[in-house]
Amino acid sequence: MSLKKLFEQTGNKDERVEQYLLHGVKVNVAPSEKKFAEALFDSLASIPTGRNAIEDMKKYKVDFFLETALGTAGGYFDPENNQIVMAKSLGMDFMEFALVHEARHLWQNNQGRNEAEAQNLDYATRLMINRATEADAQTQVVLACEEWQARGHDAPMKRFEKHYKPITDRFAESRSPSEAFKGWYDDERISASYEQGYDVEVYLGSLRSKADKRPFVSMKPAEIAKFCGGERVEGFEDFMNGKQARQVHLLTKTAVELYDEAMSVKGAPRDPSLANVPVRDLKGNAGAQMYAEKYIAETREKFAPSTTRGVKKKEVLQTVMRAVDAVEKINKAAIDGKKAPAAEKALQIEKSKMRALNAPKRDAVKNAVLANRGAQR
Repeated sequence: MSLKKLFEQTGNKDERVEQYLLHGVKVNVAPSEKKFAEALFDSLASIPTGRNAIEDMKKYKVDFFLETALGTAGGYFDPENNQIVMAKSLGMDFMEFALVHEARHLWQNNQGRNEAEAQNLDYATRLMINRATEADAQTQVVLACEEWQARGHDAPMKRFEKHYKPITDRFAESRSPSEAFKGWYDDERISASYEQGYDVEVYLGSLRSKADKRPFVSMKPAEIAKFCGGERVEGFEDFMNGKQARQVHLLTKTAVELYDEAMSVKGAPRDPSLANVPVRDLKGNAGAQMYAEKYIAETREKFAPSTTRGVKKKEVLQTVMRAVDAVEKINKAAIDGKKAPAAEKALQIEKSKMRALNAPKRDAVKNAVLANRGAQR
């Protein structure tokens, strides 16, 4: 029976999940899903990179689950519960390389990523870690797909290429893990989507949270290399310090700066790394332009003032919306290689207002006055 048929036959909502030991890994699936899970792990065991993934899952005693509720969301590694969860809807060819990807995150977490992220990292460091660990996990996937392809099983590579062509294009030039890693940063879609999910939504969603008053910690590329495959990336430190690896969309930087204003007035230290985070150039970059527009629209929808009844939170979201309006105007000018001084000034005003809105009561009046003065200049 084909892997596709096995996949299609799995899943009975009335079955209870049981735990099986497959290739030494704790696999939690319904009995009708066992054959599919066996085929999945047998496929990994047939190639060196897949066997490494299995060894890491065994070594770090992770639990594997299939989940119907994920829909098309893919899969994830949950470090808190030490679980790898995969969506049943992915299909075998996607799940093969997705499991290699998540197993690499498991490995990264146990090489020091977990300890690093427990600190109060500055934004530039968090950005570097988030991107480098994703690029490293996808590099592991490319290597696995090439090994499957060499065995005559080319479905994973074809599926991966369909979704992540900039990576496979870069890898095809030299078959080098270094080029695959750098190819992750060539993908405007992936970069923008990770900024939206990891940064814009997280920081804007935390504007009313408590401040972390610990000093910021900044890490250098050499310090994170051990948990993101830095040893196999040519010129790793120079690349990670370069503009391509560090640049973000203006919407992203604005979201983090608004958060910085909101937290610093509550007693948190200022994030010193923000001043040196470069903004992505939109001129002549159709992909970046498209995703800049897409995520501005998504942000307006997700953080619309109408989504809350709270007076204070509504004021915060109104400030966010005005800042997003300013970002949109600045972006439109940037596409033509121009500046938008009025919009830039408006953006600064909204940052000041965000600070005033989050100030303790004793400072609220003072900050409101300062914000109004800024608006009159």
